[in-house]
Amino acid sequence: MLNFLYKKALKLITKGKVSKGGRNFLGRVCVSGRSFLKRRLFINVNFIRRLNILGFLCKYIYDVNRTSKVGLLMFTNGLMSCVILSDKIRLGDVLYSGVLSANSKFKVCNGDAVPLKSMPLFSVLHNVELKPEKGAQIMRAGGSSCIFIGKVKDKAILKLNSGWEVKVSGDGMSTLGVAALYSNKYILKAGKCRALGFRPKVRGVAKNPCDHAHGGGNGKRSKPTVPVNARVTMFKWKHTNNTQKDRLKRRMFKHII
Repeated sequence: MLNFLYKKALKLITKGKVSKGGRNFLGRVCVSGRSFLKRRLFINVNFIRRLNILGFLCKYIYDVNRTSKVGLLMFTNGLMSCVILSDKIRLGDVLYSGVLSANSKFKVCNGDAVPLKSMPLFSVLHNVELKPEKGAQIMRAGGSSCIFIGKVKDKAILKLNSGWEVKVSGDGMSTLGVAALYSNKYILKAGKCRALGFRPKVRGVAKNPCDHAHGGGNGKRSKPTVPVNARVTMFKWKHTNNTQKDRLKRRMFKHII
């Protein structure tokens, strides 16, 4: 009976994913190096979690489109939804999803989703909302997390792995713990890369002059003085960032709201 319920719930929240292969609405290639993906299903994950009830984890679900673990939660009111799980969560564990009152003595545990203002300071979080009731937008990948380091009025200050300190709304939902990593995916053969939607790369010197700045010539051509890409912009010997500005960024706040 339970397996029938699980299959029925998964069917309602699953849809097919369409791959465009780098083509636009006219069918012309706009992004080079992309191919059509294999047929795959996309599972809609609940990123809001504002039901104010308990739910227990009844099944693990594998989603090829995500690096994090996805689980099927059955709530006490009979609803079922898929959520991204925290690390060290096992089958049968009870998780809370919702808003806490000001005088509540509820202790937030690993995997519970509550607003940022109800989280203890210096806790590790993932699945963080930038705006209330919009759904989690950051820290959703497997193994990702941020640290809750302070409060300013109705804002919460988060420290990201990049060193940025971000100010977001204290009413936004977040989940305690580190997002569980499903597995390390290794590309061991060329067919695996094609299945992920990537075509083989062609060197610029092997192309025609109309396709690349390095192309043309009878046989081998001499090396260009300044290597460029297909858009004729320099991509070698050029700094990708300014280290001095990067240090200043780490001291500043990034205001998202």
